[in-house]
Amino acid sequence: MISSEALHLGPLMLPWTLIILLVALLGVSIVAHLVSRKLNWDPAIFQVFQDSLWTSVLIGLIGARMVFIMLHWDAYSTSMIDIFKIQDKGFHLIGGALFGLGWFFWKNKGLAYTSRLSFIFIFTLLLGTGIALQASVKQETHFPDLSFSSLNQTGEAAEQIALQQFAGQPTVINMWASWCPPCHREMPVLQQAHDQYPDIHFIMLNQGEDGVTVRDYLKRYQLDFKNVLLDPYGELPQQLNMFGLPSTLFFNAQGQLVERHMGELSPAMLQHYLSKISLQP
Repeated sequence: MISSEALHLGPLMLPWTLIILLVALLGVSIVAHLVSRKLNWDPAIFQVFQDSLWTSVLIGLIGARMVFIMLHWDAYSTSMIDIFKIQDKGFHLIGGALFGLGWFFWKNKGLAYTSRLSFIFIFTLLLGTGIALQASVKQETHFPDLSFSSLNQTGEAAEQIALQQFAGQPTVINMWASWCPPCHREMPVLQQAHDQYPDIHFIMLNQGEDGVTVRDYLKRYQLDFKNVLLDPYGELPQQLNMFGLPSTLFFNAQGQLVERHMGELSPAMLQHYLSKISLQP
């Protein structure tokens, strides 16, 4: 299955950014192979080149994670274990690129300076083209024209709430289910943010469960969200082509979709997204 965020192969989810990165590296590797044959590179130099190309990915990922952690140290310092939860997707793209490219440049001292710069240019061009193509794919950018039943205290579906009525303030829509372990783990994170930021709407949009199940779950874990809505047929993820739970959407005050996040949210990653929608003009 293909979504706007990733390629889904059964339980495996491959983000498009990762696929674009791997394609760019493969492209550089192919060009290097052709150049090495034409210019009769020393086999040892070519081997170092190939090894450094792929180890640069690891160095880049480590660097991207380190930069992100430093930029959000206040959030990570309160829960150090979150530093190792890379599934929160807390990586800094530019920081990672600088680390990775620096490693590649240093490891290939056997190549001419201009040659190293040329391969870095090819990689940057391929990566930038891929990211630009991904960004150009048409995506829903505003609140969908959908309405969902709200949850009352008895667990029954009450009045219909139109999502568009939340435009005017930054809004977070979290798609979740009570049977979903990562949804359960991120609930306290969302509850804390819900209580801490009264100027941001938090909409907890349950997927596929009846009202009684949702009410009992929230009561059992002492969760108190102002806006709990029911999406029994999965209308929102279908409209946005965004599958997998949990999934979270971040809208600015103008109702524009600023960020999408598939998977569990850490406090640092949630803070990162909230700052983006709060700073939107």
